[in-house]
Amino acid sequence: MAEEKKAATIFDLIGGVTDKKREWKKWSETDQKKFSTFIVNRWLSMRMELTELINELQMYTIGQLRPQETYKLYHDLLPTNKSFAKYIKGKSENKYDKELITQFAEHYQTSCSEAADYLDLMDRIQCERILTMYGYSESDKKRMLKGIK
Repeated sequence: MAEEKKAATIFDLIGGVTDKKREWKKWSETDQKKFSTFIVNRWLSMRMELTELINELQMYTIGQLRPQETYKLYHDLLPTNKSFAKYIKGKSENKYDKELITQFAEHYQTSCSEAADYLDLMDRIQCERILTMYGYSESDKKRMLKGIK
């Protein structure tokens, strides 16, 4: 019984241009279709030593070059080394309790976005005073103010 080859992940493809240096034609057609220039640029740019280079090449790799050409460019240009790229996450959108933001938006007669900005500037005691004015119980205040210093 023939052993099936495991499909490549985006990390395998990134490794193909950095540390393992695998030619484009050696990838299966299915694996080649998985090559996403945007994702590869994003991951490579997280390596501090490559950030500026990837930024400069991005104007050519996104839109002008085909994925095969982008792969070859990176394969030939990037140094052969394995390094760890720490993934940089975006800001969490759920920083504050939704009910808290809604109450503060109502209190200050602003949008929820502005109310969240106000919460960034306030301390826990100020927030508790406002919630007390609206008759929230201690347990509700504790739940809503979780994470506020």
